[in-house]
Amino acid sequence: MTAITSFPLAVALVALSACALLDNPKPTDQTAVVKPGLWGGAYRGGYVEIVSVSGVEADWRLHSALSIPAGDRTAWFYVYLCNQGATLCSSAVSLGQAQISFNAQGGHTYRPRAQEQVNGSNRFSVWIEDESTSKAVSERVLSAPGS
Repeated sequence: MTAITSFPLAVALVALSACALLDNPKPTDQTAVVKPGLWGGAYRGGYVEIVSVSGVEADWRLHSALSIPAGDRTAWFYVYLCNQGATLCSSAVSLGQAQISFNAQGGHTYRPRAQEQVNGSNRFSVWIEDESTSKAVSERVLSAPGS
């Protein structure tokens, strides 16, 4: 291999290694994981993104999972609109935001959920579900206007 052909290969390997480091965290006996969630359906929907959990911000704002210690936690979420699945999302401005308290149990994975009160209203009920049971682990909170 020449230096010209091996350099692009080296760059590709470094990029793949970096992607492997960004792999989703796994829950342990002492930690839980919070992943982003989805809302809506066929005509209007999007995703619910993690801003922070108990003051710890996600490393990457868009579609990041966050490992957190077990215990009582308070989380901030933004609600975003997507126009054709998750590929055309307007992430510059959120439609809503919510602060939610919940008890994170070690070994569990959680996802925020949202439901628009009236289609097109940009007013959401937001809550957190246990990923393995799909049961709510928090109260439903009415979102504030987005940012």
